[in-house]
Amino acid sequence: MNLRDDHRQFINSADASHYRQWGAWSDEILYDMLAQHALLHPQREAIVDPPNTQVLFDLTPKRLSWQALKQSIDQITWELHNRHIGPDDIVITQLGNTWATVACLFAITRLGAIVSPLSLQSRKSELQHAVGLLRPRAFLAAEHYGGFNPVEYFRLSFPDFSGQIISLSDLLACIDCNEPVDNSKLISIGHWADADDLATICWTSGTEGSPKAVPRSHNNWRASAIGVSDGFLMTQEPERIMLPFPLINTAAIGGVTMPWLYNGGTLVLHHPFNIDIFAQQIVDEQITTTLASPTALQAMLASPIIRAAGDGLALRAVGCGSAAPSEALLSHYEQVLGIHIHNMFGANEGTLLCCDRTLVPDAKRRATHFPRVGYSDELWPNRAANWLKSKLIDPDSGEEITQPGTPGMLTVKGPSLFPGYYTATGIDRSAFTQDGFFMTGDIFEIDSDTHGPRLLKVIGRKKEIVIRGGFNISPLEVDSALAELPGAVELATAGVVDDKYGERLCLYVVVAPDQQLSLANVQAYLQAVGLAKTKWPERLVIVASLPRNTLNKIIRSALHTVPVIAEEQRY
Repeated sequence: MNLRDDHRQFINSADASHYRQWGAWSDEILYDMLAQHALLHPQREAIVDPPNTQVLFDLTPKRLSWQALKQSIDQITWELHNRHIGPDDIVITQLGNTWATVACLFAITRLGAIVSPLSLQSRKSELQHAVGLLRPRAFLAAEHYGGFNPVEYFRLSFPDFSGQIISLSDLLACIDCNEPVDNSKLISIGHWADADDLATICWTSGTEGSPKAVPRSHNNWRASAIGVSDGFLMTQEPERIMLPFPLINTAAIGGVTMPWLYNGGTLVLHHPFNIDIFAQQIVDEQITTTLASPTALQAMLASPIIRAAGDGLALRAVGCGSAAPSEALLSHYEQVLGIHIHNMFGANEGTLLCCDRTLVPDAKRRATHFPRVGYSDELWPNRAANWLKSKLIDPDSGEEITQPGTPGMLTVKGPSLFPGYYTATGIDRSAFTQDGFFMTGDIFEIDSDTHGPRLLKVIGRKKEIVIRGGFNISPLEVDSALAELPGAVELATAGVVDDKYGERLCLYVVVAPDQQLSLANVQAYLQAVGLAKTKWPERLVIVASLPRNTLNKIIRSALHTVPVIAEEQRY
């Protein structure tokens, strides 16, 4: 069974019929939605490169209209077709936030192929896992990222790779955004993609060791696009929306790129996150909506660029995710600056909960409360909230929890949800209940107010994940990378509270007798094994032993209570 048929067997025909009736799903692929905007408003500005594009990627920054963007996608589509990229092929990408990355997303998926984006910080450890699991037809990457060459690094790391290694600069060498591709060529390609086909395979943070591959279809992303657009209270007026996160996961694709595609406004790109450049772009580009972590929101308040702009800001709404924003932060943005903060709870698998001040006016409650989607007595202003179903279950027994105040695992079902994890043997549905609900692993409880049990309250994120300034780090993945660290008897990593980033990763280690270990040693070792720098511990704590339970498993939550022999940090 091929990949296309494998995931389709898990599409419930009755559910799919409802999704199409509601408008959550359609027959349009992602490219069709973009082409429609190019037809309706060809000269409207569609996409803007980061101002530091030349320095970072050795590419000339561009500002493209919808017509020019479509023409560039048409040309890239033809070039990839000539390189024999087609239906069900997987293309791993390692690209930055530029117009070309966005164009490649639409070109690859238009051919019926699947994009699997990796971070530019990924090194051999992450690349090896992705290549081994996906067995891609091609690896497409930038040749320049500061002083790093992803294409050359991949070549040296995988000399026996049997697929194509495509340099972005080579691909773009024959692209002229101002010239349309010969239409007869595109007709010869045909329309190989279908809206129910897989479009992307993104990656989890690795809560259970290695990151999991998360496939989602064109229609899954369409449902997310509508949900986030409604969450942002977008209207027919085109938005200028900024993307501050790498275009590799649901925050960037579903939280920014898809609502831009649905709304037909202007997408302003930013990379990597730099508060001064970010603030200047908000002012200069007249940004109306964006996403930001609580850390970034706090930094914006202190930015002299934002302060100097005063009432000149066009910014009207910011989606906040990754961690709960404080009441004071929400209140300041809304009451002092007049900027709406929309609290968002999402995951690569397609979970999507949005909460704004019309739903929960009280800022303190809104930081932790979301609509109880699927609650039969409530009609939500966000269409996606009416399409999704949810229930809380006891993590041990699987019994449904209906009483307010009782913690339970959130399970969800709806048009934005992925079909299951991609594995070498097919789609893995073990994270779903028998009646088709995805078990998120996140703990919530039903909360009552004057309108009844209509809201869900977040109790805790997935176990053990460290969230550093909006970036998720799996301690288990880092532990695995450090398994053979010289001088270490045993070790474990965990998050420690940090005023600036919310959390930082700390390594707790028992050092062998007559051995010494420093944080520099640890970071040098991780660089050698090829783990992304964003996952390196920033604090080292040497202890006599690690806390363990009766099954001899390390109790990660108790690491911070162990007596310290010595410690070191690099912040």
